[in-house]
Amino acid sequence: MAKKYNDNALKREFGTIIRNRRLKKQITQEQLSELTGITVVYLRDLENGNYTATWIIWLKLCTLLELDIPGFQKKYIVPQIAKNEKNEKTEQIN
Repeated sequence: MAKKYNDNALKREFGTIIRNRRLKKQITQEQLSELTGITVVYLRDLENGNYTATWIIWLKLCTLLELDIPGFQKKYIVPQIAKNEKNEKTEQIN
């Protein structure tokens, strides 16, 4: 049985990255929500790690904020996949 990714940690980390980059670029939540076509409330919830962005919103945010998508995957997603695969192999042996 496949283990679930640590979605809550990923949501929080992505939200922190979005917030920090938005602030660094001196963009308000209102401006970014308008540019991405989402509500300020939804953006706030994304930044707080309460929700997972859809793929389209994720791409829009990364593009608008000039975030390195492959770098994010390599740093956060790939290690989680490797950890899950290792845990599955260990469970199969036991």
